Amino acid sequence: MRQTLGWKEIDEDGNKLEVEAYHERNHWTFTKRRNRRYDWETIETPSVADWEQLLDLLERKYQRRRCAWRDVEEVQEFLAEAKKRETGL
Repeated sequence: MRQTLGWKEIDEDGNKLEVEAYHERNHWTFTKRRNRRYDWETIETPSVADWEQLLDLLERKYQRRRCAWRDVEEVQEFLAEAKKRETGL
């Protein structure tokens, strides 16, 4: 099942960004764009902040019974891997 989650954030330059995460099979794809006039750009290696934001969204969806717990667990694992990669352990 394909699932799309999105949120807005502000980059270092103060520009608003739209970020979306697509879940298809066992793969998450992150994309971003500045506004509707720009094309979506794929984020090759999502940051820890991106994974944390996605986890927060999924946990809230799970509380409303709109996603499965296995999706939350899967993102928790990806977040742990991203933290290890960022710290270099």
